[in-house]
Formats: sequence, structure tokens, C-alpha cells
Amino acid sequence: MASVSGDAIRPMFQDALEMLRLTWASFRRPDVSALEKAATLGESIHTREKELTRLLLAQSAPEQLRFVPGHLERIGDAIEGLLRCLHTMQAEGTLFTDRGVREVNRLFGKAVELLECARDLMLTGNRVLAAHVAGESGRFQELADEFARAHEERLIEGVCMPRASSAYLAILDYLREVVRHTHRIAERLAPAVEPAGP
Repeated sequence: MASVSGDAIRPMFQDALEMLRLTWASFRRPDVSALEKAATLGESIHTREKELTRLLLAQSAPEQLRFVPGHLERIGDAIEGLLRCLHTMQAEGTLFTDRGVREVNRLFGKAVELLECARDLMLTGNRVLAAHVAGESGRFQELADEFARAHEERLIEGVCMPRASSAYLAILDYLREVVRHTHRIAERLAPAVEPAGP
């Protein structure tokens, strides 16, 4: 499936992945320079999306590639939301419970893994990889729902502070959006699966 068009999109995937990794690293250990670098990558993603979409449409690129840059830009938008959350948390000294930190780290790790898989799917067209992204995206959303419910219980019990609650739920929502668009990319890139015979 690799082509000139796919090769043109690969750097945009890399920027989105690096942006997500830098954001995750800054969640684990506050780092203003990492947040700034991630923000710069976000600007690059916005610029590239317009250029690549125009190029892919003008070259009559394969249909499955034409709108991948748009989904990558939406992923960049969601990561920019994460960056805003982290800036606010750092400015206000907001802390999560140990359990909240473990949950967010687990979701970040899974989001990075799925975005890597979508990038590899663009290069290989591997049906097994497409099925993996589809299945794991659904499990990610279920896990995020489970974490949100557990968080509500912590809030009711007074274990979690309301100020931290808002940031926690926002981070979950932005990570859900990253995975939602990653899944949409995989759906676009996946080769059509032939229905089984009678």
C-alpha cells in the first residue's frame, strides 16, 4: 500500500505520534519545554493537513488516503486540548490520586499504541492490524467509560478534589477523541473484507 501519497502522509503521522508522546511525558513529569515542542508540532500538523489534502485530491490519490490528513489534524486538535489541561494543572498545582495517574497513563499508552498501529496499517494494508485497531479502539472506549465511573465514585467519597475532577475528565475525553479518529483512519485504510460465502 506504500505509495508517494502514503510516503507524504508518514511525516504527519510521526508528528502526531511525537506530539502525543511529548504530552504523555509531560503528564508523567511536568516539562514546559516538552509542552512547547508538542505545541509547535501541532502547528505543523495544521499546516500540513491543508497542503496534503489539496495534494491528495489534485493527484487523484487512492480514496482511502485522501482524508487521513484531516483525521490526523483532528488528533492534533485533541492533543492540543490535552496540552491546555496540562498547562492549567501545572499552573494550579492540580494533582491526581495514584489511581487516577495509573488510569491516565494506561489510556495514554494505549492511545500511542493504536496510533502507531494506524501508521503501520497505512504502510502495509495488513488486515490483522486493521482488525486489531478496530477491536482495541472499542475496548479503549469501554475502559475510559469504566475509569470515568470509578472517578465519579472517588469524587462522591471525597477521595478526589473537584478541581482535579474537571482536569481528569477532560483528559479522558481528549484521549477518547484521539482514539476515535485513529479508529476512523484505520477504517479508511483497511482493505475491504469480503463477506464469507454461504
